[in-house]
Amino acid sequence: MPVIEMLRARCVPGRRDEWLKRDAELWTPALAAHDGYISKEVWPSIDNPDDVVIIVRWESLAQWKSFPDDLNQALDAKMADVQLAITSEALAIHGE
Repeated sequence: MPVIEMLRARCVPGRRDEWLKRDAELWTPALAAHDGYISKEVWPSIDNPDDVVIIVRWESLAQWKSFPDDLNQALDAKMADVQLAITSEALAIHGE
């Protein structure tokens, strides 16, 4: 069953553009190289200039969960100076 990973990032105030650039350079290629990755969308908030919502589509929950923890931590560390917090949750695609 396909799964959507929804993340919410809170950027350091005034550094969202830098966060977006770094996310595209680091996270997007790493995710795209992983088995089960389908696509990624990045939605900067209109109402809150320091927030971003990220939607990542995966072929299955197992493939999403198999993303290596050490790579996840390494990429997060490279975002640390532009990111205050990030949360993640998995959502089932209803009807599929």
